[in-house]
Amino acid sequence: AAHLGLDGHVIGDAAVVGAGFVVAGSLLSVGVGLIKAARAVRRLLLHATVGEGPQQSVIVGGPGVLLAAAGLARPKVLVSAGALAALDDEELAAGLEHERGHIVRRHRFVLVLAEICRGVARFLPGTRAAVDNLVLHLERDADLWALARCHDRLALASAICKAATLRPGASSPLMATLGERSVRARLDQLMDGTAGESAA
Repeated sequence: AAHLGLDGHVIGDAAVVGAGFVVAGSLLSVGVGLIKAARAVRRLLLHATVGEGPQQSVIVGGPGVLLAAAGLARPKVLVSAGALAALDDEELAAGLEHERGHIVRRHRFVLVLAEICRGVARFLPGTRAAVDNLVLHLERDADLWALARCHDRLALASAICKAATLRPGASSPLMATLGERSVRARLDQLMDGTAGESAA
């Protein structure tokens, strides 16, 4: 720096300010994304609602298998018309209880915080993997919630498979769907019986 006539303090200040702008931009991007997600959920509830479903859920139109906990302040359990047609009674009951577990355990707030943290740490290696692992553990927690209410683990596993293969699209931070990522790891836990033992 001395040979080039550069002031190290100026360079350091510029680096700090530049990093601050990057973090602020990432947070702004996350905030805009969350607002868009909230609006999308409101539009879905406003335009796609068909009526009241089983266990105080809301039926939405569509041929895909959708079971989801949607919303932040007043979350609702959504079930699609396709899910009502594709799932048997035990699968539907277990799936609805799984989504209710997301609501009761307040997973939506954890997901929002995770999205904010991902925005701040966007450029750090392993950030996406950390969020994916968090989502997996939230899904497992909701699975345990359903199993603790005497639902058959095989029925829940079957509902997860159908939701994963026939789901209508990607979820958002404000809509945790039954056929979420890391399905295989969840099914392994359900099928080897460890989830049921943990719930007991």
